[in-house]
Amino acid sequence: MRSSSEAALEAARTDWERVLSLQQGSLVLFGREIFSVADTIGELVAFRRGLTDSSRNEADREKLARDVFATRVSEPVMYLLSQLVRERWSKDSDLMTALEELGVQTLLANAEKADRLGGVEEELYRCLRILGEERSLRVVLGDRGYQRGKREELAREVFSETIPETLELVARAVYRAPEPTIAQSLNHYIAEAAQRGHHLVASVTVASPLSPEQKERLSRILTSRYGEDVVVHVSVNPRVVGGMRIHVGEDVIDGTLETRISNVRDAITR
Repeated sequence: MRSSSEAALEAARTDWERVLSLQQGSLVLFGREIFSVADTIGELVAFRRGLTDSSRNEADREKLARDVFATRVSEPVMYLLSQLVRERWSKDSDLMTALEELGVQTLLANAEKADRLGGVEEELYRCLRILGEERSLRVVLGDRGYQRGKREELAREVFSETIPETLELVARAVYRAPEPTIAQSLNHYIAEAAQRGHHLVASVTVASPLSPEQKERLSRILTSRYGEDVVVHVSVNPRVVGGMRIHVGEDVIDGTLETRISNVRDAITR
């Protein structure tokens, strides 16, 4: 996004968080409605351009939005959309991007309100790991040859035992695939959950599981190194042979025997 669209999204996000804080009960329906609005706007190019056309006055753009969505979404979501179409967007597609982001934030806000944001983050990472290990499942869920609705239904069935917000986010990632990929979407959701929880995420790959004490010690070490809280997510891959590989944002700390062997092999063959 360019600066004008980023400013519009930030203004909408701040106002929407205020609206959400005043709501009673679950916010999951709001998240679903926002995603539905994003999908409709994405499919109707001329309509989307009308909503973001700065040559039209704000009232006209809001009326256009209300004519289509007023009977289809709740009043809070209609309020959000009204605020969004009154903003200036660098590209018409930025409106869809903003809605997507706000839908994700709505679900994470609901998890935070229910004191399960950390659980959602952990489950998203677990789902990401499962999809990485189960190639056939990953291929089916991300195959554009299958109807989006059918792929989403399958995802909801496979991950039905997860926290409600996790299930909604995984289903959304599958619905949007293959662009972005499911992995890209899930990684984004994990990062957003971490940011909302005010900590960094360390993705750790080891040859065998870490004990709770080892995991806690690693978290303390990384927290000291980065100067802010670090939550550790662990995946097991026997191929790393020994040691561990750690990803924190753009940083990679690789102390695996697999890598050391590879480095020696590369040095020998040069």
